Amino acid sequence: MSAGGCWDDVGAAWASRQPHALWREYTDRLQCGLLDRWVAAPGWRAGNPQPVALKTDLFDEVAGQGVVHHLVATGFRVTGVDISPVVVRAAGERNPGITTTVADVRELPFADESFDLIFSGSTLDHFDTADDIGRAVRELARVLRPAGVLVLTLDNPWNPLVWLRNGPLLRVVRGLGIVPYPVGVTLGPDALTQVVRGSGLEVQRVSAILHCPRVIAVWAGDLLRGSRAATRARFLDTLARWERLDRWPSRWMTAYFTAILAAKPDAADVPPKSSRA
Repeated sequence: MSAGGCWDDVGAAWASRQPHALWREYTDRLQCGLLDRWVAAPGWRAGNPQPVALKTDLFDEVAGQGVVHHLVATGFRVTGVDISPVVVRAAGERNPGITTTVADVRELPFADESFDLIFSGSTLDHFDTADDIGRAVRELARVLRPAGVLVLTLDNPWNPLVWLRNGPLLRVVRGLGIVPYPVGVTLGPDALTQVVRGSGLEVQRVSAILHCPRVIAVWAGDLLRGSRAATRARFLDTLARWERLDRWPSRWMTAYFTAILAAKPDAADVPPKSSRA
């Protein structure tokens, strides 16, 4: 089965069932919060060119609300790409204000310097080789405008649970449905930083994100899915408190993702905020 066909099946299943709704809401909030910390709102006004954002896959917009709505709300015109036609169609139906295209992120159908912002959330960690990751990063750099901003996250292999899940235990967790979609190789924070710099971008922030125990959080969230709104809100607040671990020396052992903020040299159309990682 092709990569697109595999994700067709996964996307169709998640679009119809919407499993792990509270967990997906939490991860969506986490990603939107990362954007708010790292990327200044464009301050677009009617009559001026509207800044354009690219979202590199649309699974989040099928499995939950995703981040596209947040990008639109902050003033971006959004284009989303995904390798799966099923996912593209479903995400477009749920987000009628965006442009969607079926594409492989390693070979994007866009001209050089097309986007002011690119958000790539755990997209590149589904490839088979590190060379594929490098090829995709170079392609993202190509379509980014001068002073454009890239926010990129990948699975963090320095977390022992991620290493086990993606390596020795992958067949087991796939069989149990804990990881219902394909996973591939990934890069640690140092190696990923080098790849991003090698594409010609300037790395400005490197951070460790999503520290709460995933399996427990998903299980508890499913139990609370039908609970009162106030109970669900308290649960999401509790999960958010785990993010304080990003201040600890052990943060790379607990984070599920590496997050990188990078900018293309020259000009300042979409400047990153100066807040800490």
